[in-house]
Amino acid sequence: MTKKTYFNPRWDGASIPKRHWHFHRQLLIRYRIVLGPGDFSEMLHDIRHGYAKLIEMRTKKMAIYSVRIYRFDERIYVLSDGRDVFTAWPPSKRLNEKRRALRLDADD
Repeated sequence: MTKKTYFNPRWDGASIPKRHWHFHRQLLIRYRIVLGPGDFSEMLHDIRHGYAKLIEMRTKKMAIYSVRIYRFDERIYVLSDGRDVFTAWPPSKRLNEKRRALRLDADD
């Protein structure tokens, strides 16, 4: 007996633009996550509209954001200019501590 493959209709006609391949490869390598239909758009929406936490400025235009991927209930770090994402930043104890400190500051 063979297992039937489920095809999510939101993928019909969808593709990953070449400029985002690097991000998706790094996300798989660093977090073992493959985004489903709509996850990437939701992540960009969170960054563009201020729902993602700005953790650290890397240059004048680039920053590391903490973004929640709700389908996995996972928090990831991404390098972004506030409009587009460039890479999935590796998780680190330092960034986790910065994120927790920001959360504690917001509670005060």
